[in-house]
Amino acid sequence: MRDVEPAANGRQQTLVNTTMGVLPYIWVDVDMVHRVLINLLENSIKFTPVGGRIEIGAQVQDGLSVIFWVRDTGPGIPAADQGRIFEKFTRVRGKSRTSGLGVGLAFCRLAVLGHGGKIWVESDAGNGTSFWLTLPVAQKKATGQLKRQTGRLTIKPER
Repeated sequence: MRDVEPAANGRQQTLVNTTMGVLPYIWVDVDMVHRVLINLLENSIKFTPVGGRIEIGAQVQDGLSVIFWVRDTGPGIPAADQGRIFEKFTRVRGKSRTSGLGVGLAFCRLAVLGHGGKIWVESDAGNGTSFWLTLPVAQKKATGQLKRQTGRLTIKPER
């Protein structure tokens, strides 16, 4: 969250971490998954009005995966656009002109799917947006040599 705090502070938005408890290991490319979460947070900051609220959190789901979420109090995404927002070069047109090429959510989708996870959006126009993603918990069995640097992604609960 530190990476996006200046942007949120500049828009007088409240960032809240609602992570629940201690999370298990998930073996991921830390930089790539970090970029996914930053992309989701930056989108929320961009589309949430001044003074709005953005929440990030994570918790164990079913013992086999960790579910992460980013929720905001922005204008929401129309139902007609929700099915295509993860496609390259797709930008949802709203009341305000937004910058960007429309590749951030496409990257998020590819990165999460490449890690064996899932990503989706839930939104009601006028009531904010929630992005959800799951990543599998690392299994204790040996998996051979890893070709990429992997590690533990940590989202610490607020105290």
